[in-house]
Amino acid sequence: MGNKGNNRHIKRLASSKYVKVNRKATSYIVKPNPGRHVKGSNIALITVLKEKLNVVDTTSEALKVLRFGKISVNGKIVKDGKFPIGFNDVVSVLPSKEHFAVHVGKGGTFAISKEHALPFKVIGKYITKDNKTMIRLHNGNVMGAPEGVMVNDSVVLENGKATKVISMKAGSKCLVFNGTHSSEHGTIKDITKGTATVDATVTIDDGSRTFETLLENVIAIG
Repeated sequence: MGNKGNNRHIKRLASSKYVKVNRKATSYIVKPNPGRHVKGSNIALITVLKEKLNVVDTTSEALKVLRFGKISVNGKIVKDGKFPIGFNDVVSVLPSKEHFAVHVGKGGTFAISKEHALPFKVIGKYITKDNKTMIRLHNGNVMGAPEGVMVNDSVVLENGKATKVISMKAGSKCLVFNGTHSSEHGTIKDITKGTATVDATVTIDDGSRTFETLLENVIAIG
């Protein structure tokens, strides 16, 4: 009987366009663990180290670097090579004190550079059993809710704490991080609320034209 799943690798030719790796270098790439980012919109940490940052040449070198705690993600040391890396994560190479933030490349592909991370989008808000208000961010993190924050707003983080809230409203600057208009910037002109059958949309002016995209694809950045 054939294998029914749970493979540790993905065929390069079948990988999503987001990954943007050399599809003919080898047959497979490491499959990232599920959970932190939407499937198809993340890359295993080993692949980032080998093919995006070029800090190691082989998988064995990457595993050794990780085993000795020389790599952190969002300020926390990570030793799992399959740890998923996606939009707005910050990968730090501790020996060289270099920090790399994941952004959105042209066409919605993976891009990483020595730029600061953007604000984090709030995708959920709830109250715990002990009456604490919490928020869930687009990268999977959960934290206490700053005053006045709403779902779809963004928060600026410093040392793991929210220091500023950016409202998702008309007049706010924004970035499209998913969908057809991925990587495009602009100013929010209007937000159309969704219904049970129609998704909420945002109208954006990029200075030369106006376009519309889904609210879930947009993050307020200023």
